[in-house]
Order: sequence, then C-alpha cells, then structure tokens
Amino acid sequence: MSSPPWTIFVVQHSHIDLGFTDRQEVITRFHRQFIDQALTLTLSERNAARPAETRFKFTCEGFWAVEQFLAGCGEEKRRRFVKSAQNGAIELTAFYLHLTELLDLGHLRDTLAPAKEFARANDVPLTAAMSCDINGLSWGMADALAENGVRFLSSNINQHHGGYPNGGPLNAFHWEGPAGGRVLVWNGLPYHKANLFGLMGGCNPVGAAGVPGAANMAADDRYVAVTDIGFAERLLPPVLAGLEANGYPYRFLPLMGSGLYTDNSPPTDDYCDLIESWNARHGGEIKIVTATLVEFFAHLEIAAGELPVFRGDWPDWWSDGVASAPVDTLLFRNAQRVKRLAERLDPERRVMTLETSAQIGRKLTLAAEHTFGYSDTSNPKLLSHQVFRRKSKLAVDADEAACSALDDVLRMRGEGEFTSHRPYTYLVINAAGEPCHGLAALAIDSWETRIFEKPFSVVDASGHVYPHQIVPDSRGWQIYLSIALAADEERALTLLPGRANGCSEPHAAPRDFYENAFLRACWSGDAGLTSLVDRESGVELLDVSKGRALGAPVYQLFPGGSRWDAGGFNMAPRRIPRSVIHEGVCRSCAVTADGPVFTTVTAEYSVAGTQSYQTEFRFAHALRRIDVTVRAKKTAEYDPEGLYVAFPFAVSGGVWSLDKPGGWVRPGVDQIPGTCCDYYLVQDGAACVGDPVGLAWTTLDAPLVHIGDTRLWQFQTSLAPEGALYSWLTNNKWECNFPIDCGGNFEFRYAIEAGAHLAQVSSAAARLRANANSFTVIRTGAQTKL
Repeated sequence: MSSPPWTIFVVQHSHIDLGFTDRQEVITRFHRQFIDQALTLTLSERNAARPAETRFKFTCEGFWAVEQFLAGCGEEKRRRFVKSAQNGAIELTAFYLHLTELLDLGHLRDTLAPAKEFARANDVPLTAAMSCDINGLSWGMADALAENGVRFLSSNINQHHGGYPNGGPLNAFHWEGPAGGRVLVWNGLPYHKANLFGLMGGCNPVGAAGVPGAANMAADDRYVAVTDIGFAERLLPPVLAGLEANGYPYRFLPLMGSGLYTDNSPPTDDYCDLIESWNARHGGEIKIVTATLVEFFAHLEIAAGELPVFRGDWPDWWSDGVASAPVDTLLFRNAQRVKRLAERLDPERRVMTLETSAQIGRKLTLAAEHTFGYSDTSNPKLLSHQVFRRKSKLAVDADEAACSALDDVLRMRGEGEFTSHRPYTYLVINAAGEPCHGLAALAIDSWETRIFEKPFSVVDASGHVYPHQIVPDSRGWQIYLSIALAADEERALTLLPGRANGCSEPHAAPRDFYENAFLRACWSGDAGLTSLVDRESGVELLDVSKGRALGAPVYQLFPGGSRWDAGGFNMAPRRIPRSVIHEGVCRSCAVTADGPVFTTVTAEYSVAGTQSYQTEFRFAHALRRIDVTVRAKKTAEYDPEGLYVAFPFAVSGGVWSLDKPGGWVRPGVDQIPGTCCDYYLVQDGAACVGDPVGLAWTTLDAPLVHIGDTRLWQFQTSLAPEGALYSWLTNNKWECNFPIDCGGNFEFRYAIEAGAHLAQVSSAAARLRANANSFTVIRTGAQTKL
C-alpha cells in the first residue's frame, strides 16, 4: 500500500529585525515598501489568473510593519489593503514585534492591542500569531493570546545559541497559560527553509537544510541563482525521506520563506511559478501550496489528532542579550517602574493620561524588540556603531518619556519649583497601595549642606522628630530616615536647623558582625560576608562552602573561544570552548558607616575582568530588608565572558519561584519540556520558600539569573529549583547582534528579605515586589506649618 502524498505549505513573510541588516530607520522604510509590494503582487492580474493553491499570499509577521505602511499609504491603498486582509490574501497576525522578556505582563498585553483594534475596526480576521527568531515567550502570553481570540501560534525558532522546546522542532502542542488560556502551537523549523529548499527563487545558499534527522547536502559557502525547480528536486525529496525514516508522524510540512534569503526581505511572486512547475511534475507525490498560517493550522487541526498540553513558561534562550547592554537594560527597567509609579500616583489620570501611558508603552515596546545591534559586531565600522547607538536610544527615549511624565505627576502632587529660596519641606508618599515601613531619602544640594553642618532635625506636622542619617551624594546629601506609612498615605516633613537633631553622627566602628531584631550578619576582611542568620528561627541563610561570599564576584572567560562554533547555527553540532572560572578575592570587608538609621558594610574585591569591584550592604536597624549595591568597573574583553554576583543562599528545603510575566515559575518545573534552564529573565526578582523560613530576592537593574550554579553555554533543559542564585551582569557571547565587549562603569541594586513570614510563595512574592519600589519623596514649594 503506497503512502499518501505529502503536502508542503509555503508561508511567505518578511522577518522583522529592527537593525541587524541596516540602520533602524532604513529598516522602517523597507518594511513600509515590502507591504506595498506585497499588496501590488496580491492585486495583480497575473495573480488573479493563478489557481488558488499557487496564488501569491503574504503573512504580515508583525503589526509594526503594517503600522509603517498605513502611516503613509493614502486612503485608496488602505482600502485595498483592508480588502486583501479581509479575504485572506494578506494575513494579519497578532504580535507587534518579536520581543525580549523585558516587558511586564501589562505591557505584553498592550502589544497585542494595535493588531486587535485594527482587525476589529476593519472586520479583518485575527486568529494567528507568528513568532520568529526568538526562542521563547513569557508564560502570560498564552493567556493574553487566548483572551484576544488568537487560537494559533506558529513558532519558528532560530536555534543559534538556543534551542527548541519539546525535544526539537516539527511537532505540535497546546500551550496553556497560568490562567488556563490555550493556544495551538506549531513548533516549526526556522524561517527561510523554503528558500533553502529552492522554492522561493532568487539567490540561494547551497548546503545543509538544517532539518534534524534528515538527509542534508554538504554545507559550503556558495550561492546560486534559483530559476527553476532543479534545486528543489535535489534537496526536498531526500529531506522528506529522512523525516519519514526518523519517525516523523505527519504527511505535511509547513515551510516559511521570503523573497530573498535575508532578514528584512522584500516579497516575491517567483515562488508561485516554481510551485506550479513542481506540482505539474511531482504533485502526485509531493504537493506544494502557497498558504497563510490560518490555512496551515486548519489542516493541522484536522490531521494532527490528539496533542499534548504543556502548562508552563517558555524561557527564551535569547534573553541573554539583555546582559550585553547592561546600561540599556537598567534604563529600560527604570522606565517601566517609573511609568507604573506615575500611573499609581495619578489614578484619576489628570496628568498621566491614557494617551501618555500608551506613548511610553510604545517606546518600551520598541526598546524591548529582540534585535540588539548589527550582524557583524566585531567590525568597528560606522554602520555597526550606528545600529547599536540607535538601539540604545530606544531605551533612553523610553526612560526620558517615563521620567518626564512622572515629573508632571509629581508637580501635580505638590512638588515645588526650583527657586533660589526653596524651603526645606518635603512630602513622603507611599504609592504602594498597602502599608509600608521603609527608608525615605530627603535630598539637599551641595550649596545647602553648609546650612546643615550644625545640628538639625527632621520633623513632621505633629512635631515628631525622626532620627536621621546623612549620606554624601554627588551633588549634595541624602538624608535618610525610617518611616512607616499607611497605604497611599503621604506625610509632610521639614528640615529644621538648630533644633535637637535626633541624630548621632555616623561613624565606622570596627567590628565583624551586625545584628538587629531580625537578622545577624558576620563577615571577615579576607572572606567577605559569610553568614546571614534569621534571628527568629536561628536558621543560617548562606552556604559559602564553595568559597563564594554574599555579593562576591564570579568571572567566567572563554579564552580564544569561537562564538560561532558554540552557537550551532542551522542544527550544526555545537563545539563549546573551554572556560576558566575566576573567583573574586576579598581584599577588605568592614563597616563604612554606622548611624541611627542603618549600618553600611562594604566589601572590596579583585577579580579578573574588572578594574574594581565593590559590594555594599545596608542594614536598616528597624527593617528586615538588606539593600545590596554592586559597583563594578568592567574592563573591555573581546573573548566570550560572563560576570556574575553570587547570592549563595541555602534556605532549608527551599524551592525557587521566579517572578515571570503572568505567574510564578519554579525553574525546571513550571516550564515547557526542553526549554532553557541555563538562565532566566525575571521581573522584580525571585522567592526561595522553605521551612521554616522563606527569602525574597529583589533585583532592580540586572534581570538575568542562574540557579544552582553558573551555566553559560551548557544548554541545559532540566534543573532542580534549589541552591544558590547568581545575578548575571554582563555577556558578550554572540558573534553577532550583541556588543563585542561589555566594558563600563556599572551599578546594580538588589534587596534581600528573609524570615518565617515569607514561608509561602504569595507572601514572599508580595515582599519582593514591595522592595522593588521605595517611597516617593518630593520637595514641596511651601513651608509646612508646625
């Protein structure tokens, strides 16, 4: 009995990289042109005369490209585009761009709104999404897609420096979100496979097709002009035979293609003629059709039978890119926090209007797009610098817009003008929506510090005097005090010179421990901070048996390592270079400030890859929270490397849960099988919950973490959610897209809180998120009456 014929679905699209192949503004113009070209090809008389199965069709990979087209197309072209989208000749998909995991859930949901609103307003179907290049999506996206009526997700992973879920490509599953929403996923081959099989025409590379388990031609560096089906005849049948021999269960295969074998590619209708020629000769055994995603998924739903359901996160291997640009990432995360703060401080939207929020959200989305730079990062030519600097500008623009919006909101909330006679009056605001006890910092400028060199007090309207502590800053002083505020409470404070100051001058008494009602920390000058005990339970929270103290640096270098060989492009075997681990050597660890509000302990380290490295611990006397600040002067290194901060926690029975968009994820447990376990990108932090205590770890600036140990280039897909945590600061492990070095002067901020009150994930989660936000302090314009 003969086997049924194969059906090959060829889906044409243009992969969107904002950068990588050219300057971002050039890419923008290109994609506007591409959709215009696709519309022309769709509406041509030649296309109308073709049979439906070989007719030109075009899938818009991201709605961002559609926006660029619509912004300048004119009313008649807009009408034609809408009509073509309504009848399926041009396919609208749900995603805006291909994103990193930097966006929080609210902003992720917002990225679906442009396509959804356009589809609703113009009666255009919108049931599919297309993910290309990136190796994963935040768990909450499954719910967001389902909530917006999107039933299908085509995943076309570029496994270079990454990998596929579920053991490899060419399978289907249902992906379930934390709230129960489901989408049907085709876990497909990378895009451009239709080009590699010779089905799109144009200039085409010769060599391996990159299909696992299939027969492949030997790879070489030649390109050939494909003008007929001869190339496809040599390559496609052996590949399909190889799939059959290796147990591929289906007689259909979707292949993505573009007009040219390049990212940011124009469309072509050459494939229509090639497919027609193929079917005339081989259609009885292997039938090829032009298709949209929805047409393919309609076939998949009928032919695939019962499919597994995977409920969990889909960690993206490509999230490592955010550590290649640590300053951009810092600015992005600040912008996202500041935007949320401005919205909380202005719930009636008097200043922070919905349109202002949307504008900032769009800037955040562009900054979170997955392309970091140019395709050849080792080349110092002008174009490479242009692409990287424009990428950085997107984060700068988002931060500027968010901070400007907050400035306007704070002015509405009572911030005074900068005048030559500003009163020393302040307003401390708790915008958290729940009671909070923490530190507030009142700022004075350098020329004002002379006034307060003599005793002064910090008082509120009731006359209560707050103990305070002075910290010199670049442009003056920060005056810290401990204060408790109810939910949404604001409290007016005044600096009064010449009154009882409530402050003992900070000093640095030599000692090797710190203790308050909640914790005890011990350190030594040559080992760093090596013990942290929860006093209520007596539980030790650190395990320094590896010689890594709390906040110590770990530096990994791959001397002479080939980034390309480690990447495994196009299913090539990976060759991981040898790495050398450099442990930080503690040169000193001592009290550097000791006052009525907090004690500061500073550890100085020497470690390869840096000119200097310092970890500062701030222990507030009235709080459980420890603030940790790492400052590193990173030297430029052009071999692959990684710099980490060790947090050697050892919570008894502790299991890590990570703050991911949409839900809390136990690494190695709550994720799709076969996905990245080397590292994770978190939002506000991670919680380690055990018995009898739990721990909340908050990160403000550096979102990438390794669990258990450093795992750069291990390509692990299984993990126990326990052990130490490592904050990944810098990364230059790619030969393209990432900066070739990560030199710079950096600061990274964290907060740690532990205790029996955090022995549940929900309570630990609440605290780590609260610790990501401090009190808002403004200097007001009128003297507070006492």
